[in-house]
Amino acid sequence: MYSVSKYIFYTTLILYVLTLLTVSYVGVYLTYVAIPVIVVSGLLMKLLGKRKSKSGEVSNVVARVLNDTNAGLERFNKGMHWFNEKNRIINEKTKPLNEQIHAIRMKMNEPEVKLKYETDPEKIKTLNALIESMEKDIRIIESKKDEIKMAIEIDIARKRINE
Repeated sequence: MYSVSKYIFYTTLILYVLTLLTVSYVGVYLTYVAIPVIVVSGLLMKLLGKRKSKSGEVSNVVARVLNDTNAGLERFNKGMHWFNEKNRIINEKTKPLNEQIHAIRMKMNEPEVKLKYETDPEKIKTLNALIESMEKDIRIIESKKDEIKMAIEIDIARKRINE
């Protein structure tokens, strides 16, 4: 079967190429017949071909590659576990601070809008001072969040080392 498909493949291919090179107009029907014959016979030839495989060597290489891949995925999985654990703890510990920041930002909306349309210099000065005070409060809370994040990252790093 291999030799038959090989003969059909090469014969059809050679005749098709010769026809393309020598004839000024090639009909669509020739292409509709020749290309599928070339493809099908080529696939049959490829599938039925005589194999010179060294399955022992190939299987050893494949096994080694799969083992290395598996080990890499395990390391990646552990790293992602600790990353997710760190973020979960940070979100849990900083939730009250995030709520405080959100509340301050909600209170800031009204003075910011008033400042946008205010024309009296004294009121502008008062509104700017109020907004700056709120921004200062937010920066203080953000610094507390940063301290918590740093402490959690140090704790997670110690846990990873001890594991």
